[in-house]
Amino acid sequence: MPDKSKTSYFGRLHILTAEEIQNMLYLPNFTDEERLPHFSLTEAEFEILNQTRSFASKLNFVLQLGYFKVRQLFFNFEVSAVSADIEFIRQKYFPDEIIKVDSLPKIAVNTLLKHRRTIAEFHQFQFCGRRARNLIENIAQNSAKISSKPIFIFREIIHFLEANRIILPAYSFLQDIVSQSLIAEAQRLKTILQNKLTATDIKQLDELFSDSGGLYEISNLKREPKDFTLSEIRREIEHGVKIKELYQTGKQILPLLEISNQSIAYYASLVSYYRVDKRGAF
Repeated sequence: MPDKSKTSYFGRLHILTAEEIQNMLYLPNFTDEERLPHFSLTEAEFEILNQTRSFASKLNFVLQLGYFKVRQLFFNFEVSAVSADIEFIRQKYFPDEIIKVDSLPKIAVNTLLKHRRTIAEFHQFQFCGRRARNLIENIAQNSAKISSKPIFIFREIIHFLEANRIILPAYSFLQDIVSQSLIAEAQRLKTILQNKLTATDIKQLDELFSDSGGLYEISNLKREPKDFTLSEIRREIEHGVKIKELYQTGKQILPLLEISNQSIAYYASLVSYYRVDKRGAF
Protein backbone atom coordinates (compact mmCIF):
# COMPACT_ATOMS: atom_id res chain seq x y z
CA MET A 1 0.00 0.00 0.00
CA PRO A 2 1.19 3.61 -0.55
CA ASP A 3 3.06 5.10 2.36
CA LYS A 4 1.12 8.28 3.21
CA SER A 5 4.11 9.71 5.04
CA LYS A 6 6.06 9.77 1.76
CA THR A 7 3.43 11.28 -0.52
CA SER A 8 2.60 14.96 -0.81
CA TYR A 9 -0.80 14.50 -2.48
CA PHE A 10 -2.62 12.92 0.45
CA GLY A 11 -4.75 15.64 1.99
CA ARG A 12 -5.62 17.05 -1.44
CA LEU A 13 -8.85 16.33 -3.28
CA HIS A 14 -9.67 12.64 -3.01
CA ILE A 15 -10.03 11.16 -6.50
CA LEU A 16 -8.54 7.67 -6.59
CA THR A 17 -8.59 4.95 -3.96
CA ALA A 18 -5.32 3.90 -2.35
CA GLU A 19 -5.35 0.71 -4.43
CA GLU A 20 -5.91 2.65 -7.66
CA ILE A 21 -3.03 4.97 -6.80
CA GLN A 22 -0.80 1.97 -6.12
CA ASN A 23 -1.69 0.26 -9.41
CA MET A 24 -1.43 3.40 -11.50
CA LEU A 25 1.36 5.54 -10.05
CA TYR A 26 3.70 3.38 -7.99
CA LEU A 27 6.69 1.28 -8.98
CA PRO A 28 5.36 -2.09 -10.20
CA ASN A 29 6.10 -5.08 -8.03
CA PHE A 30 6.75 -7.93 -10.47
CA THR A 31 6.36 -11.61 -9.75
CA ASP A 32 8.92 -14.06 -11.13
CA GLU A 33 6.57 -14.85 -14.02
CA GLU A 34 6.03 -11.17 -14.88
CA ARG A 35 9.71 -10.28 -15.08
CA LEU A 36 10.37 -12.31 -18.22
CA PRO A 37 7.96 -10.48 -20.57
CA HIS A 38 8.50 -7.03 -19.03
CA PHE A 39 12.29 -7.16 -19.10
CA SER A 40 12.62 -8.89 -22.48
CA LEU A 41 14.29 -6.62 -25.03
CA THR A 42 13.62 -6.34 -28.73
CA GLU A 43 16.47 -6.16 -31.21
CA ALA A 44 16.05 -2.38 -31.49
CA GLU A 45 16.11 -2.03 -27.69
CA PHE A 46 19.30 -4.11 -27.57
CA GLU A 47 20.93 -1.71 -30.00
CA ILE A 48 20.12 1.18 -27.68
CA LEU A 49 21.36 -0.79 -24.67
CA ASN A 50 24.70 -1.47 -26.39
CA GLN A 51 25.27 2.27 -26.69
CA THR A 52 25.20 2.52 -22.90
CA ARG A 53 28.63 2.33 -21.32
CA SER A 54 28.81 1.19 -17.72
CA PHE A 55 27.21 -1.92 -16.31
CA ALA A 56 25.26 0.11 -13.72
CA SER A 57 23.94 2.34 -16.48
CA LYS A 58 22.87 -0.69 -18.53
CA LEU A 59 21.01 -2.08 -15.53
CA ASN A 60 19.21 1.22 -14.96
CA PHE A 61 18.21 1.43 -18.61
CA VAL A 62 16.65 -2.05 -18.62
CA LEU A 63 14.90 -1.37 -15.31
CA GLN A 64 13.43 1.95 -16.47
CA LEU A 65 12.42 0.44 -19.80
CA GLY A 66 10.62 -2.47 -18.13
CA TYR A 67 8.78 -0.23 -15.68
CA PHE A 68 7.83 2.20 -18.46
CA LYS A 69 6.28 -0.57 -20.53
CA VAL A 70 3.91 -1.27 -17.64
CA ARG A 71 3.18 2.18 -16.21
CA GLN A 72 4.24 4.61 -18.97
CA LEU A 73 6.01 6.44 -16.15
CA PHE A 74 9.57 6.90 -14.91
CA PHE A 75 10.59 6.27 -11.32
CA ASN A 76 13.23 7.24 -8.82
CA PHE A 77 14.08 4.27 -6.64
CA GLU A 78 16.69 2.80 -4.36
CA VAL A 79 18.46 -0.23 -5.82
CA SER A 80 17.70 -2.16 -2.65
CA ALA A 81 13.97 -1.83 -3.44
CA VAL A 82 14.39 -3.52 -6.84
CA SER A 83 17.11 -6.03 -6.00
CA ALA A 84 15.05 -8.99 -7.28
CA ASP A 85 14.55 -7.23 -10.64
CA ILE A 86 18.26 -6.42 -10.83
CA GLU A 87 19.23 -10.03 -10.18
CA PHE A 88 16.83 -11.23 -12.88
CA ILE A 89 18.32 -8.80 -15.42
CA ARG A 90 21.88 -9.78 -14.43
CA GLN A 91 21.19 -13.47 -14.90
CA LYS A 92 19.39 -12.95 -18.21
CA TYR A 93 21.71 -10.46 -19.91
CA PHE A 94 24.94 -10.26 -17.90
CA PRO A 95 25.55 -13.73 -16.43
CA ASP A 96 29.31 -13.16 -16.21
CA GLU A 97 28.88 -10.10 -13.98
CA ILE A 98 29.18 -10.57 -10.25
CA ILE A 99 27.60 -7.72 -8.32
CA LYS A 100 26.53 -6.61 -4.91
CA VAL A 101 23.41 -4.51 -5.17
CA ASP A 102 24.40 -2.21 -2.32
CA SER A 103 27.72 -1.44 -3.98
CA LEU A 104 26.29 -0.38 -7.34
CA PRO A 105 27.34 3.19 -8.18
CA LYS A 106 24.67 5.87 -8.31
CA ILE A 107 23.57 6.86 -11.80
CA ALA A 108 24.33 10.45 -12.75
CA VAL A 109 21.30 12.71 -13.21
CA ASN A 110 22.26 13.49 -16.80
CA THR A 111 22.41 9.78 -17.58
CA LEU A 112 19.01 9.19 -15.97
CA LEU A 113 17.44 11.99 -18.00
CA LYS A 114 19.07 10.71 -21.18
CA HIS A 115 17.66 7.23 -20.56
CA ARG A 116 14.18 8.66 -20.00
CA ARG A 117 14.28 10.79 -23.12
CA THR A 118 15.53 7.83 -25.16
CA ILE A 119 12.84 5.46 -23.85
CA ALA A 120 10.05 8.02 -24.32
CA GLU A 121 11.16 8.80 -27.86
CA PHE A 122 11.56 5.11 -28.74
CA HIS A 123 7.98 4.39 -27.61
CA GLN A 124 6.71 7.61 -29.23
CA PHE A 125 5.70 9.29 -25.98
CA GLN A 126 6.18 12.91 -25.04
CA PHE A 127 6.62 14.55 -21.68
CA CYS A 128 3.83 16.71 -20.29
CA GLY A 129 5.09 20.19 -21.07
CA ARG A 130 3.51 23.61 -20.74
CA ARG A 131 1.31 23.28 -23.83
CA ALA A 132 -0.06 19.91 -22.70
CA ARG A 133 -0.72 21.26 -19.21
CA ASN A 134 -2.67 24.17 -20.67
CA LEU A 135 -4.76 21.70 -22.68
CA ILE A 136 -5.35 19.65 -19.54
CA GLU A 137 -6.69 22.75 -17.78
CA ASN A 138 -9.11 23.39 -20.66
CA ILE A 139 -10.26 19.76 -20.65
CA ALA A 140 -10.87 19.91 -16.89
CA GLN A 141 -12.87 23.13 -17.16
CA ASN A 142 -15.04 21.77 -19.99
CA SER A 143 -15.50 18.44 -18.20
CA ALA A 144 -16.67 20.24 -15.04
CA LYS A 145 -19.65 21.53 -17.06
CA ILE A 146 -20.63 17.95 -17.82
CA SER A 147 -20.12 16.48 -14.35
CA SER A 148 -18.95 17.82 -11.02
CA LYS A 149 -17.64 14.39 -9.99
CA PRO A 150 -13.84 14.58 -9.62
CA ILE A 151 -13.35 11.06 -10.98
CA PHE A 152 -15.18 11.97 -14.21
CA ILE A 153 -12.92 14.98 -14.81
CA PHE A 154 -9.84 12.92 -13.92
CA ARG A 155 -10.78 10.19 -16.39
CA GLU A 156 -11.32 12.71 -19.17
CA ILE A 157 -7.80 14.02 -18.56
CA ILE A 158 -6.35 10.49 -18.54
CA HIS A 159 -8.16 9.70 -21.80
CA PHE A 160 -6.59 12.80 -23.40
CA LEU A 161 -3.11 11.86 -22.16
CA GLU A 162 -3.41 8.28 -23.40
CA ALA A 163 -4.82 9.30 -26.79
CA ASN A 164 -1.95 11.73 -27.33
CA ARG A 165 0.75 9.48 -25.79
CA ILE A 166 1.69 12.01 -23.15
CA ILE A 167 3.44 10.83 -19.99
CA LEU A 168 1.31 11.31 -16.91
CA PRO A 169 2.31 14.38 -14.87
CA ALA A 170 2.44 14.28 -11.08
CA TYR A 171 -0.78 13.10 -9.44
CA SER A 172 -0.71 16.14 -7.17
CA PHE A 173 -0.80 18.36 -10.29
CA LEU A 174 -3.88 16.52 -11.55
CA GLN A 175 -5.55 16.78 -8.15
CA ASP A 176 -4.99 20.53 -8.15
CA ILE A 177 -6.25 20.90 -11.72
CA VAL A 178 -9.46 19.01 -10.93
CA SER A 179 -9.98 21.05 -7.75
CA GLN A 180 -9.42 24.33 -9.57
CA SER A 181 -11.81 23.34 -12.37
CA LEU A 182 -14.58 22.59 -9.85
CA ILE A 183 -13.99 25.87 -8.01
CA ALA A 184 -13.94 27.81 -11.28
CA GLU A 185 -17.15 26.10 -12.45
CA ALA A 186 -18.93 26.92 -9.20
CA GLN A 187 -17.85 30.54 -9.51
CA ARG A 188 -18.94 30.66 -13.17
CA LEU A 189 -22.42 29.41 -12.29
CA LYS A 190 -22.65 31.77 -9.35
CA THR A 191 -21.76 34.76 -11.54
CA ILE A 192 -24.39 33.85 -14.15
CA LEU A 193 -27.08 33.46 -11.50
CA GLN A 194 -26.15 36.72 -9.84
CA ASN A 195 -26.41 38.50 -13.19
CA LYS A 196 -29.60 36.84 -14.41
CA LEU A 197 -31.78 36.42 -11.32
CA THR A 198 -33.94 39.43 -10.58
CA ALA A 199 -34.82 40.69 -7.12
CA THR A 200 -38.24 39.10 -7.57
CA ASP A 201 -36.66 35.74 -8.47
CA ILE A 202 -34.46 35.84 -5.38
CA LYS A 203 -37.42 36.75 -3.19
CA GLN A 204 -39.40 33.79 -4.54
CA LEU A 205 -36.47 31.47 -3.93
CA ASP A 206 -36.10 32.72 -0.37
CA GLU A 207 -39.78 32.04 0.20
CA LEU A 208 -39.12 28.35 -0.49
CA PHE A 209 -37.12 28.33 2.72
CA SER A 210 -39.71 30.19 4.78
CA ASP A 211 -41.21 28.34 7.71
CA SER A 212 -44.92 28.24 6.89
CA GLY A 213 -47.00 26.60 9.57
CA GLY A 214 -44.06 24.61 10.92
CA LEU A 215 -43.05 23.22 7.50
CA TYR A 216 -40.65 24.73 5.01
CA GLU A 217 -42.19 25.41 1.63
CA ILE A 218 -39.41 23.50 -0.13
CA SER A 219 -40.19 20.49 2.07
CA ASN A 220 -43.72 20.52 0.64
CA LEU A 221 -42.24 20.38 -2.85
CA LYS A 222 -39.95 17.49 -1.94
CA ARG A 223 -42.82 15.47 -0.45
CA GLU A 224 -44.33 12.89 -2.77
CA PRO A 225 -48.15 12.76 -2.89
CA LYS A 226 -49.56 10.02 -0.69
CA ASP A 227 -52.04 8.83 -3.28
CA PHE A 228 -54.23 10.02 -6.14
CA THR A 229 -57.12 11.28 -4.06
CA LEU A 230 -58.73 14.61 -4.94
CA SER A 231 -57.20 16.34 -1.89
CA GLU A 232 -53.69 15.23 -2.80
CA ILE A 233 -54.12 16.26 -6.43
CA ARG A 234 -55.36 19.70 -5.34
CA ARG A 235 -52.36 20.07 -3.04
CA GLU A 236 -50.01 19.27 -5.91
CA ILE A 237 -51.77 21.82 -8.14
CA GLU A 238 -51.39 24.48 -5.42
CA HIS A 239 -47.70 23.77 -5.16
CA GLY A 240 -47.36 23.98 -8.94
CA VAL A 241 -49.10 27.37 -9.02
CA LYS A 242 -46.75 28.70 -6.32
CA ILE A 243 -43.60 27.81 -8.26
CA LYS A 244 -44.90 28.49 -11.76
CA GLU A 245 -42.94 31.72 -12.11
CA LEU A 246 -39.77 30.08 -10.75
CA TYR A 247 -40.26 27.27 -13.22
CA GLN A 248 -40.41 29.76 -16.10
CA THR A 249 -37.32 31.50 -14.75
CA GLY A 250 -35.51 28.17 -14.59
CA LYS A 251 -36.39 27.40 -18.21
CA GLN A 252 -34.83 30.70 -19.26
CA ILE A 253 -31.68 30.46 -17.13
CA LEU A 254 -30.75 26.78 -17.42
CA PRO A 255 -29.65 27.05 -21.10
CA LEU A 256 -27.44 30.01 -20.15
CA LEU A 257 -25.55 27.83 -17.66
CA GLU A 258 -24.31 25.56 -20.48
CA ILE A 259 -24.26 22.48 -18.29
CA SER A 260 -25.23 18.90 -19.11
CA ASN A 261 -28.42 17.12 -18.11
CA GLN A 262 -26.22 15.05 -15.81
CA SER A 263 -25.09 18.20 -13.99
CA ILE A 264 -28.65 19.51 -13.80
CA ALA A 265 -29.73 16.23 -12.19
CA TYR A 266 -26.78 16.40 -9.78
CA TYR A 267 -27.54 19.94 -8.61
CA ALA A 268 -31.22 19.05 -8.30
CA SER A 269 -30.31 16.07 -6.11
CA LEU A 270 -28.63 18.40 -3.61
CA VAL A 271 -32.09 19.60 -2.59
CA SER A 272 -32.73 16.16 -1.13
CA TYR A 273 -29.20 15.65 0.13
CA TYR A 274 -28.93 18.76 2.33
CA ARG A 275 -31.19 19.67 5.20
CA VAL A 276 -33.09 22.93 4.79
CA ASP A 277 -31.19 24.58 7.63
CA LYS A 278 -27.91 23.65 5.89
CA ARG A 279 -28.75 25.31 2.58
CA GLY A 280 -25.64 27.49 2.83
CA ALA A 281 -23.65 24.36 1.92
CA PHE A 282 -25.00 24.36 -1.67
